Amino acid sequence: MIKIGLTGVIGSGKTTAIKYFSSLGVPVFIADESAKKLMTDDDILKSEIIKIIGEKAFVKNKLNTKYISDIIFKDEKLLTSINNLVHPKVREEYAKWLKKQDFNYCVYEAALIFENKSESDFDKIICIKTPIDEIHRRLESRINYSKNKVDLILNSQIDQDVKCSKSDYCIKNGTFKELEKKLLEIHSTYV
Repeated sequence: MIKIGLTGVIGSGKTTAIKYFSSLGVPVFIADESAKKLMTDDDILKSEIIKIIGEKAFVKNKLNTKYISDIIFKDEKLLTSINNLVHPKVREEYAKWLKKQDFNYCVYEAALIFENKSESDFDKIICIKTPIDEIHRRLESRINYSKNKVDLILNSQIDQDVKCSKSDYCIKNGTFKELEKKLLEIHSTYV
């Protein structure tokens, strides 16, 4: 099975791309969803997170994503500590998931493929690239992030031009139809 990594900075259109691949019947693994589930369900991981960030990381036994993102994107050491705890476990979950798949290829979606140095886990990598002003517009309207918060998150990730230069495919995200056309071309190559 061919393993494709799908990456891009926050708000670039990874979710739209992954939904499109899924609609084509492609098995998809969403690293962020897996991370959130692990952070909530894995008691050992949960206790380690509390040691690093404090009790406020969870409210009524649920992951307090707003609190976590508010503090980790302002403190590179905290961000690194949390990533070093969570991402190896996500990779373990991915390995288990991968064994159950039966298709020509699968897609693993994660913003931090290059940041976590996991690019060698994939046969091909797709990067979705979107104009920064569009990313701001999306995140400010969709999840009510301030410009400052969006900039903090973007600054914690590798620049999308660098991600594109390291990827096998760099898709400039314009309209949905354009994105769909480019993804279908890639899909057709592997089915």
